[in-house]
Amino acid sequence: MKSVLFFSVLFAALFLFPFEQISAQEEDLFEDGTVWSLTFVRTVANKTDDYLKGLAETWVASMEEAKKEGLIVSYKILQGPAANKEDFNLVLMIENKNMAMLDPNEQREAAFDAIQKKVKGKMGDKEFDSTVTNYDIIRDLQGTKIMREIHLKK
Repeated sequence: MKSVLFFSVLFAALFLFPFEQISAQEEDLFEDGTVWSLTFVRTVANKTDDYLKGLAETWVASMEEAKKEGLIVSYKILQGPAANKEDFNLVLMIENKNMAMLDPNEQREAAFDAIQKKVKGKMGDKEFDSTVTNYDIIRDLQGTKIMREIHLKK
């Protein structure tokens, strides 16, 4: 009986306690933050300024409205040199409150459609369409990624 009790305690000490301690540590490493949608863009040589001017009138204007309406938390554009011919030189970033904000939602989609109509109306249909059509000529979308911001605990 003593040997059964001894091996039971030994088993618990060796196998159960360390795993519980490790999983508790992993859970406590960080807290979830906001969710970022990243779009990686490579512009054609000498066309980055043209692309950024277009973004200011279309994308940035839309993001400002979306921020005012509480559809997004914030947005950013990062620029840097491409590491090679296939690399991106711009990152368009949109910060969302949580992952659920990326789920299909008719009201949210309708709000974004209304924002696009508003921005298009301010620019004029022809100028807006010309600017957006020009994007296909002066930039190449390299991909998108969704990432969660985390806040490490001390």
